[in-house]
Amino acid sequence: MDLDAEARRRGRSLRILVTRLRYLGDVILTTPAVAALKERYPGAEIHYLAEHPFADILEGNPFLSGIIGVERGGRHVLEAVVKLRRAGFVAAIDLFYNPRSALLLYLSGIPVRAGGSRRMRRRLYTDHFSIPAGTRSAAMHHLEAMGIFDVKPRETLPRVYLSAEERAAGRILLQRTLGISEGERAVAVHPGGTWPSKRWAPESFGKLARLVRGMLDARTLVIAGPGEERIAETVRATAGDSASVLPRSGVRSVASVLASCGAVVANDGGMLHLAVALERPTVGIFGPTEPDIWFPYEGKGPFSVVTQRASCAPCHRHRCETLECLTPIEPEEVLERLKGVLAWKV
Repeated sequence: MDLDAEARRRGRSLRILVTRLRYLGDVILTTPAVAALKERYPGAEIHYLAEHPFADILEGNPFLSGIIGVERGGRHVLEAVVKLRRAGFVAAIDLFYNPRSALLLYLSGIPVRAGGSRRMRRRLYTDHFSIPAGTRSAAMHHLEAMGIFDVKPRETLPRVYLSAEERAAGRILLQRTLGISEGERAVAVHPGGTWPSKRWAPESFGKLARLVRGMLDARTLVIAGPGEERIAETVRATAGDSASVLPRSGVRSVASVLASCGAVVANDGGMLHLAVALERPTVGIFGPTEPDIWFPYEGKGPFSVVTQRASCAPCHRHRCETLECLTPIEPEEVLERLKGVLAWKV
């Protein structure tokens, strides 16, 4: 479908809505698709609909003309529908296509609404995309979906954009938290994660921090998401004076701090994708999920994955008593991967 032709037929300027309501990593993984859409339709206004706080990470994206943030709850849905109806969009594509996002687009009255063909909600879209069999990478999944709008998939890395002021503030916050000066090295770790089954032991992260201090002469910054304070404190206690915990910060403040770190080590989750999108050397720790889907970065930059590829994985379970896929991973192995990404040469 040629959206320029669709806009001319309707007598409108071309305004396109892209939506992936949540979560942080999932929204970040759509940024290559947004860039490809803008490349195909350079004269279009492209807007993005996402829930707060995930929408905030898209600020400064040069391919977007606007960001529409929505809160959860019936009243907020109605507010979002009013905004969408007034915006005059010609087309929308739903990269989440869950019941809520499908209903939002249906109520918006946008004439062209593309989404997946999943269950009954397919009836809420005017057009449906399909993903070629064998597509594994989550980023490529979104790029293939854009094919319905005549966009040619060209896989690139996700990107998050920070202003010079944000980067400067991040450097100051990093130095203040770790008690380091300009030029001293810092490694960030995120030991949390939405699923308990995806979390490498916090004690292992603490041991890694001690190795980083001794072998790399760097201090470790521990990132904690909402509800992860106890995990972060366990890392700090195990690490001793090798690590400090970043005070609770908004997502863009965390991004600005990560941008000043020499490298990032994280469990499978949003912080992992944020680190890659900020072009930081990154090591991802994977257990019950597939790295080829959720870490499609190896060989494309200073990015490496650590996984045991246990016989029970991938299981996609949210909880596990044994964590056979994560427990065998040793801090020394992660340190070696960390050295590798720090030594990466383009």
